[in-house]
Amino acid sequence: MKPLDPKLLRYASAARRYVLLTAGLGLGMVALTVLQAWGLARLLGHAREVAGGHGRLLLWLGGVWLLRAALAGLQEWTGKRSAHRVIAQLREGLLTRLASGSEGGRASAGGVAQVELATRGLDALQPYLEGYVPQLLLTALATPALLVCVWRADPVSAALMAGSLPLIPLFMVLVGRFTREATARQLASMQQLSARVLDLITGLATLRALGRQRGVAAQVLRLSEAHARTTLQALRRAFLSSFVLELIATLSIASVAVGIGLRLLEGAMPLETGLFVLLIAPEVYAPLRQVGALFHASAEGAEAAAQAIARLEAPQPALGTLAAPPLTSGALELRDVSVATRDVGRRAPEGLSFVLPLGQGRILGLRGESGAGKSTALAVVLGLLPPTCGGVFLRPEGAAALALGSLDLTTYWAQLAWLPQRLHLEPGTVRESVCRGRVIPASALSAAAEATGFDAVVARLPEGWDTRLGRDGQGLSLGQRQRLALTRILAGDERLLLLDEPTAHLDEASEQRVLEALKQRARQGTTLLVVSHRARTLAIADDIVTLHSHAEALDTLAEAA
Repeated sequence: MKPLDPKLLRYASAARRYVLLTAGLGLGMVALTVLQAWGLARLLGHAREVAGGHGRLLLWLGGVWLLRAALAGLQEWTGKRSAHRVIAQLREGLLTRLASGSEGGRASAGGVAQVELATRGLDALQPYLEGYVPQLLLTALATPALLVCVWRADPVSAALMAGSLPLIPLFMVLVGRFTREATARQLASMQQLSARVLDLITGLATLRALGRQRGVAAQVLRLSEAHARTTLQALRRAFLSSFVLELIATLSIASVAVGIGLRLLEGAMPLETGLFVLLIAPEVYAPLRQVGALFHASAEGAEAAAQAIARLEAPQPALGTLAAPPLTSGALELRDVSVATRDVGRRAPEGLSFVLPLGQGRILGLRGESGAGKSTALAVVLGLLPPTCGGVFLRPEGAAALALGSLDLTTYWAQLAWLPQRLHLEPGTVRESVCRGRVIPASALSAAAEATGFDAVVARLPEGWDTRLGRDGQGLSLGQRQRLALTRILAGDERLLLLDEPTAHLDEASEQRVLEALKQRARQGTTLLVVSHRARTLAIADDIVTLHSHAEALDTLAEAA
């Protein structure tokens, strides 16, 4: 964790402008600080001589003070504004990287941690960019410049300061090593807690139906208590280390003041020079003291920046460039596809192979036990998840097979429709949610709604098709959301439909109605790949493939290691 990682300037252009502006404002603050100290020393050192004529000097000092306050306010304003821009740029980069990654990466614990980093984690950059970075730059610019000014006025005091100043960064390095592990643990506990809470919220309805919500809630409570403990440990270390750094700076200024006082008593130093050095001395140590004070407040932000940069630098898989062939002919082929799961030594599915003719209205059903990899197989067919072994191929009629990884997936996705098991509906009107930017004739929309029974749902809504829905279809029941999603699928003209549990949350009558609509769509030449554990749903399939998973024995894994 570097104090200011140069890579941050590369990935966030707003950070580069901010650093340059902060450096310019810092140099202006140094010049005004010296002028202010010189003016006050002159005013106090010659108070008797100019007792009746110091109005112009006071006016001049007031102007310097106002200008210095204006620069400080401008620095704070630019800090807040630039911090928001830097965070927005890093967040955009992380979310773009996450969106372009695989479905497995997004669904994994690492994907949840990346989402947490892009949201809550990057918010910790605010104190880092607003407070720590400006003070760090002031330390690099102001401290040497002010030390030179002191040396020109009093070399003895400058030598005392130069000898004591290195103690502060030395202790900061020691403190940084002391707190680095605690800060990393705090961020990791926050990400773990967020991932568990997200899992709980996502599956709350299922957990409540099974009566298992209390057990998961107890796990979340234990994680929150662990996060609270790590946070308190970090705070204790922050208070202790800040006290140490403040004590060193205070004793250093006191040693300079004592030396000046003794020489003033002996008459070895002019009063004006002594006052000037005394006024400058706190400003010499101030940036370092502020860096020490802000170090812990910004440590989490620096850690978040380091993690964000590491994720942005991670290599991306190569993307295909070939246009996908039309899905109106040829075949979709899976050859010995296996996908490794997060459980070590387990693959689901294992050795999946089939050939699905395209453009002939074929319906292929996929079945298997829970955890056999049915939804994973659809993700592989979609190109969202690369298989661990084997491959997916499109074989145009009369041409060589094309690996799915070699294709521009946007040209492939434009020809198919996907109904996931876990629905995600964007906020908007019912019409917008069904059409999703597509131009669908009113007749086709009505026919699809009638086929799925969604027309009865629309008739009961207060504003019909123009009724606004919340996030994930808030305002509709699970069954109504399922009918909406099915209507979205059937309203389009895609030639390949990938359906994951299409009749979930539907009663028997609605299920039969949907299955008839799917068979009618197949009779029009559309190819269907259906995943289900219901026998009635799989009964419409022309062929059924049973998926299997495979887990290696623990002793086999130990021998391989």
